[in-house]
Amino acid sequence: MENNLVKGINARQLKIIACISMLFSHSGVIFWPAQVWWQVPGRIAMPIFAFMIANGFRYSHNVYRYMARLFIFAALIQYPYSVFLANGYLNICFTLGLGLVAIIVWQSRLPLFLRLINVLFICFLSEFSNITLWLSARYGFTGFLPWLHTEYGWYGIMMILSAHIFFNERQKLALMWLFLNLPLLGEFISTLLASSPYPSVQGLCIMAIPFIFFYNGKRGGGNRYEFYIFYIGHLAILYALRRVLWGF
Repeated sequence: MENNLVKGINARQLKIIACISMLFSHSGVIFWPAQVWWQVPGRIAMPIFAFMIANGFRYSHNVYRYMARLFIFAALIQYPYSVFLANGYLNICFTLGLGLVAIIVWQSRLPLFLRLINVLFICFLSEFSNITLWLSARYGFTGFLPWLHTEYGWYGIMMILSAHIFFNERQKLALMWLFLNLPLLGEFISTLLASSPYPSVQGLCIMAIPFIFFYNGKRGGGNRYEFYIFYIGHLAILYALRRVLWGF
């Protein structure tokens, strides 16, 4: 009998792993914000979703429709997202959308210099509020749209773009992600050595690399909207549970 099983992890399974990781992270943020160790398993989610954006660029029948879907969904959920997490950021779908724009720019026929300038501008957009705050502090500049900062900022954009550039060269991708996360890993080690109760754990996102290595290139079925629904749905459920159990 023919064996139809394919070795490795398909796209749907990778997304499920990312969703479980995200559930840990957001449970910690909503219920136990002072307990940073809830964020450790949660660090796996972002790199997997970054890789899936690069994967979606390759397999989407219409990449511009894919991009529009990300931004429309991001806009629709921004208000409830802000209520549920109250972190002052634009939600992750804006980051994923901007990362997809960066990939589209990178694959364009523009000269390399112009592509680099455009990618830098996209990174600037993702960090807009941080830049205006810096200008305000240094030069007395009064910025506008102070809330315009995506989750993960320029770092998230570069994680997505590097996933695209080295999509078929996983060892190089692993090295690039290690390079991007070296400062964060250094910060994690220094906060641990200082016995800080709030160590910086973002650099531990490199734990996602083994999962990426096992990706087998298969879609794995499922509905394209199920993970969009899970994203805002699990936040709504966690927030409602906190209101019911703790009253705030």
